[in-house]
Amino acid sequence: MRIRRLIVTLVILSILLAGCGKKESDVGAQTGDNTVFSMKVDSIIDKENSSGAEKSMDEEQFAEPVKFECMEIIKSASPDSGLVQIDDMVFQYGAKFSEIANVVEQSECTYEAEYNISSVVPAGETLGIRFYKEEEPYFMICVENFKTETVELKDCIVYSIRAQNASMGNAYYAGFSDETMNYTTVKDAIKDYEPEQEIFGSDIHGNKELGIMYSFPFQENEMFVYFIFDGISNELLKFEIAEKSYDRVAWLW
Repeated sequence: MRIRRLIVTLVILSILLAGCGKKESDVGAQTGDNTVFSMKVDSIIDKENSSGAEKSMDEEQFAEPVKFECMEIIKSASPDSGLVQIDDMVFQYGAKFSEIANVVEQSECTYEAEYNISSVVPAGETLGIRFYKEEEPYFMICVENFKTETVELKDCIVYSIRAQNASMGNAYYAGFSDETMNYTTVKDAIKDYEPEQEIFGSDIHGNKELGIMYSFPFQENEMFVYFIFDGISNELLKFEIAEKSYDRVAWLW
């Protein structure tokens, strides 16, 4: 009887020990689980990445825009030359569009525009190509086919160069300098010419602006240059060279 009880006791003990061993093994597996360890590592990595991302966003947000100084060719140019500098590019009013496109391609900056230099333009037709920089309208080139037959876009003639608001500070008209362009400095740069018009207008937000138009002889024709200034600060907001004189309604605002 004692032997039987001893056997039963041993069996019960072996069962309990087996159960305890399994439980300890499971706990060990959980405490050493790679998933738990990975979660801890990931949280550290995410924290570092998040910090890096915030730093990158801060650096991008507060990064100073690239400043391009006025080139000597612009400083020494006559206002009737039709030369315009935008960033590191110099455009010639009256040139073929192929020349403009070539200058843009050689720039150290990146611009976005939709055009096919080999597309066809019927006789007498015009086309405007808007160039974007960092998703902002930066400058616009308008061309016209002055031929009596259809030609490719590359052979059309530039009849308008417009420096948009976003390019100000990096856009210079012939005779400009590195000074901050405002009403006074612009008039000083073109002091040998009297403005044809000076009129007030408003932008789409109702902000008051002052517009000044000059006319210059160019080759066998005449070209018109428009400057738009902030009505309060007098700072230059944008300018354009065009082949024709706009009426009050058609001004840049």
